[in-house]
Amino acid sequence: MGNSGSGIELHPDTRSVVHPIKFTRFNYFIDAGGVTEEALGDEQYYNYLLAQAENIPVHYKFLGLAFDRHYTPDGEVDDEESELYIPNAYIMRLYEQNPDRMLPAISVHPYRPDAVGELERWASRGARVVKWVPNAQGMDPSSELCDPFYEAMQRLNMVLLSHAGHEHAIDSQGRQHLGNPLRLRRALDAGVKVIVAHCAVSGKSIDLDDPERRKAENFNLLLRLLDTPRYEGLLFADISAMTLLNQLGDPLKLILSRSDLHPRLLYGSDYPLPAVDVLNQNGALGFMGYLEKDEVSALDEIQANNPLLYNFVLLRSLRHPETGARFSEDLFRNRLP
Repeated sequence: MGNSGSGIELHPDTRSVVHPIKFTRFNYFIDAGGVTEEALGDEQYYNYLLAQAENIPVHYKFLGLAFDRHYTPDGEVDDEESELYIPNAYIMRLYEQNPDRMLPAISVHPYRPDAVGELERWASRGARVVKWVPNAQGMDPSSELCDPFYEAMQRLNMVLLSHAGHEHAIDSQGRQHLGNPLRLRRALDAGVKVIVAHCAVSGKSIDLDDPERRKAENFNLLLRLLDTPRYEGLLFADISAMTLLNQLGDPLKLILSRSDLHPRLLYGSDYPLPAVDVLNQNGALGFMGYLEKDEVSALDEIQANNPLLYNFVLLRSLRHPETGARFSEDLFRNRLP
């Protein structure tokens, strides 16, 4: 909420009833994050997250994500399109205070005039992951403007954690095309290691390989990249958010069955979404055959007490409704590529 000297900024629309969709959406996140007093929002959110991590029965570290502003192609900040800003300095400060529980993911927009300097600055302090949501932040991963950034990322051995597919949690109106997984080819061809968030399960994009420019499911476009031999060792994906009610479908079944891809998948939570009850329906997963009846009731209880643990147990418990295939155990022993 930016109350603690964190430097966090929220667009005024997120707190205005004049913009009911943004207002309601952000209220869901406030509630899910354990915030009961907005004047103490930063502290309550982080302390609630730490408490959950500390009450997981095995050692658990979470990746804390910074979030850069929206920039125009000429390198200027676009305040009107910047719905959220979480400074790198704040994330690094929290990491340095709790190195046993947290890892830092900085966020640097490649159009910034100082983008390469920012990468070098935070890499020297231990950051290895860069977080992007192209649809919300306004960067085109396939633009030549990103080339100096990619060269620096490859040189510094940094990993790009990028959203792909449509974005629904942060305003991305008119920019969903930037979530096309095929636009990440430029980073991969530059030798940058890329983790695609959520396996790109949401929405359709223009198939840039199709002469007729027809649309295809973003998930299928990601599979094309994953099945490209030259990207093995460079391209990875996380399985976060694939069980949310608005994301359920064939991609979850297919990714459970593709055991050949499991070594390139990573566990993720997309926290605080596991605490948004309306999006997490264990009964629906049971009805569809992903969970047993006794697992549904146990997961309901865990979710009410520790959403972070709930998400981990849920994804460990999932099975393919027809074949019984599960995610491999090693998938949950995350290692940065």
